[in-house]
Amino acid sequence: MAEERTQTIVVVEDDPEVCALVERILKEGGYNVVSTTDSQRTVDLVREVRPDLLLTDIAMPAMDGYAVLRALQSDPETARCPVVFLSGHRDFSERVRAFRVGVVDYLAKPFTRDVLLKKVERVLEARQRRPDAAASAQEPEAGTADGSGAQDPFSLPGGATDRLPTFDEFPPLVRDVLVVDDNAVFRRFLRDLLASRGFTVREATSGEDGLRVALEHRPWLILTDVRMPGGDGFEFCRRVRSHSLIRQTPILFLSGWDDYRQRYRGLELGADDFLSKETSVRELLIRIQLLMKRYSDLARGRQETGMSGEIEVIGAPGILQVCHLSRLTGTLEARRDDREARVRFREGEIVGADCEAAAGVEAVFAFLAWETGRFQFTPGHPTEMTPLGGFSQVLLEGCRRLDESRRRDA
Repeated sequence: MAEERTQTIVVVEDDPEVCALVERILKEGGYNVVSTTDSQRTVDLVREVRPDLLLTDIAMPAMDGYAVLRALQSDPETARCPVVFLSGHRDFSERVRAFRVGVVDYLAKPFTRDVLLKKVERVLEARQRRPDAAASAQEPEAGTADGSGAQDPFSLPGGATDRLPTFDEFPPLVRDVLVVDDNAVFRRFLRDLLASRGFTVREATSGEDGLRVALEHRPWLILTDVRMPGGDGFEFCRRVRSHSLIRQTPILFLSGWDDYRQRYRGLELGADDFLSKETSVRELLIRIQLLMKRYSDLARGRQETGMSGEIEVIGAPGILQVCHLSRLTGTLEARRDDREARVRFREGEIVGADCEAAAGVEAVFAFLAWETGRFQFTPGHPTEMTPLGGFSQVLLEGCRRLDESRRRDA
């Protein structure tokens, strides 16, 4: 059996210590390595060595990584060499720019030995699975946004997109998400990703703007950055959790810095999850899917005779909103200990209610304060015909009273 050829990697890094470290790690991983601290030598080195992969820093004197890439692409003898950028920049915009100009992957510094070797192994394996990759390097690649052959920083290998999680099990009314981020590129990425999976995507550029949109539209999921002008994501999270109308809304932090102190603070403030912006598409969608599972009872219930579940999962305001948005007709019954509440709907409007000793609108207000218990919606035709008031006005007033009561008791 023929012996497999040892793969060769060229490393271009102006910092001698970093260059030596990368070279040592790769050699220990079983690769042939040729390195240089002089970026101006890159084209000649690639032409001479004909490597399987080039790793290059971005910020370098004389020629930065982008200049190196342009020089390689302009020479027919070196244009087919796959390039991975090594960079101290973790900003998402930098990653997007890199992929758009044609790099095959991007690795942020500092990185561990295992991370570097896994990244290199994955890139080389992907190239081997596509033996025609080099021959088609100058041709537009299917699925890219600009026909440059560049991969989207969150994209998966070709043919894998059909294996991404779907959200068909959730009713359309709860596939409503708010994205809060001052980075327009990242917002566009999330909007396109989620809209293609049936979500209504709303956007905000700051925590202040995000709170306004959340209160106005009451999304069923919030994705927010941490660092933003005009109030960071932590303050935004705190304010969301202080509003009865939206306090149960799942919040997922997406941060450019996956720091354990940020993660701890975000979860302590009431966020449901915390991910790095470098998280893969698959992992991101899986985590969103797990957060959306709290609505699974609602999804199943709509297909059967009604819906049921635990009040604490989406909160009393959320349960009423589902009934309203779904234009349900019937009775919502809830029980907590030995207490009962009933709210009757006709085409999504509240036409009657009783809760403990209260009736009518006051009964709705009393039910909104319930934080635990079970609910069951049963389709039917209530005898009442006249709505107790505009649904949104009743809900907003009830939540306003509840928040005032909580502030007095605090």
